[in-house]
Amino acid sequence: MTKPTLPNTTSSSNQKLPSTAHSPVFRLRDMFKPSFDLWVISWILGLVTALSMITLLMVSGWFITGAALAGMIAVGSHSFNYMLPAGIIRMLAMARTAGRYGELMVSHNAVFDLLKTLRLRFFNRLAALPLVQQRNTLHASQYMHRLVSDIDKLDEFILRVISPWLIASVSLLLLAGFIGWALPLSATSKTIIYLLLLSALLLPLMASLKGIQSAKRLSQVSESRRQKLLAPLAIITQLLLWQQWQAQTKSYIAQDDRLQALEWSAQKLRSSYMLLIQWFFYAAVLVVLFSIYQLTDSSTSLTTGVDVPLVLAVTLGLLGIQEIVVPLGQHYLALGNSISAKDRLNALLQPSVSEAQANSTIPTDTETGLALPTGPLHANLTHVSAKIPGALVGAKEVSVRIDSGTPLIIKGPSGCGKSTLLQALAGELPVQSGEVKLNEQDWFAYNWQDQLGYLGQQLDIFDQTLAANLRLGKPQATEAELLSALDKVGLLTWLQAQPQGLQTPLGEYGAAISGGQARRVALARLLLKPRRVLLLDEPFAGLDNETRERVWDSVREHQKQGLLVVVSHHEWDMGQCDVLTLKENVFID
Repeated sequence: MTKPTLPNTTSSSNQKLPSTAHSPVFRLRDMFKPSFDLWVISWILGLVTALSMITLLMVSGWFITGAALAGMIAVGSHSFNYMLPAGIIRMLAMARTAGRYGELMVSHNAVFDLLKTLRLRFFNRLAALPLVQQRNTLHASQYMHRLVSDIDKLDEFILRVISPWLIASVSLLLLAGFIGWALPLSATSKTIIYLLLLSALLLPLMASLKGIQSAKRLSQVSESRRQKLLAPLAIITQLLLWQQWQAQTKSYIAQDDRLQALEWSAQKLRSSYMLLIQWFFYAAVLVVLFSIYQLTDSSTSLTTGVDVPLVLAVTLGLLGIQEIVVPLGQHYLALGNSISAKDRLNALLQPSVSEAQANSTIPTDTETGLALPTGPLHANLTHVSAKIPGALVGAKEVSVRIDSGTPLIIKGPSGCGKSTLLQALAGELPVQSGEVKLNEQDWFAYNWQDQLGYLGQQLDIFDQTLAANLRLGKPQATEAELLSALDKVGLLTWLQAQPQGLQTPLGEYGAAISGGQARRVALARLLLKPRRVLLLDEPFAGLDNETRERVWDSVREHQKQGLLVVVSHHEWDMGQCDVLTLKENVFID
């Protein structure tokens, strides 16, 4: 694995943190940028659908009532125009169907485009973070689960907050205007109706604002429940054998009970909000009917100037618009879910204060750093300590000199910090104390670019062909160079037996080949081009004695002009090498 520019860990304690350390990575309003034109079209089509539905209901009621009254007043008369209302009804029905289909199609495309953009944005942001923070994030399953699930949850902000509120508000405003224009109501009656309609909007608005904290609590408890289940699941066989499953899952059951209680409470609130919104509309209907009743005289009810079909149309409109407004109460947690997802993503992709201080001098793409020396290299580690965050063991107080042409072999018992020391040199972990010098300059101040190769314990083998995996180390490598690299690691004979040759698929994580072959493929990728420093963690794992000695000779010859550091537990005559033996050390934070 080729390592990029490494961080400088010798920053002073009073150095100012980068301005981006506390700036938000993402804001909810950023969601409109990728496909704003699609969202506008979706909102227009949504309005067309909503207004067509309400108008269709109102015109149908008006048409049926008007036709019935025309028949009662003038039997056999052709004065009532049946054709125009019937045509309007057909047109509204087609507009409703077409609008709904168009809105679904456009909004789905907009959502998919939004999710694609968000995923690319956040994963690119993650890739640009310091290697230390990348490692902590990518190696924590709960963080990766949060990253994926929260990105998918962000679309609730548009689908269940912005779009429904926009359509409901405009529809309700137009209906209120129609009521004021069509019915000869008193100012008091109109005021009461408008207040009831306004309350039908204010209630879900206040519920959404109140639901922000509820959504955060639900999210926290849900994530805590998930984590408390994952731990015992990882050792379920042992727990069942020792009859400890019930004891070890008590905390999960408690969290599950708490989550169910919160969800039940949210469901009760959701039902209450929906019921109250409906009551506001029913109250508005009663006010309309009561006001009309007051205007009419029982003996002249058809001649007082009150248009009965319009009254029925308004009543049906108030009943029909509930289908648009009531879901605002049903999805009162959507705003809180979106804000919670946004906050978690920002927290996930921003370093904490301590991380920002540790990485405050990470070179950016525009910083060049020191140029690597052209002559022989020598590195000095002086009282270097490093460990994985939260670990009890690691490399402690390591002092050693590394010279060009003389490999350094690191040995020691398991847990003594061999791999951790390599990770620190590769820039994947911060150096806790001590200093690392290269030709008397700070190791991390150099612009390494692709001059540092690192083979870690976890291999980067992708579900591609052998050639594609190898060319990750040198994209322009010729077929001859690929064969030469494979020969150095003892895979040429194996390759010649493969029917597809260099086009042999390796499978995800190298599943199609053995562990030893996968490690040699990763090593061959590093040997495609000369690099000033090679850091190899157990490169001989899974190899027989003959193959191991052959690979070692090839690696040593390849790296005779540069620095070579190898972690290995194998014992054999490796020639002239420096050996560093580490002892197990316990860190007490």
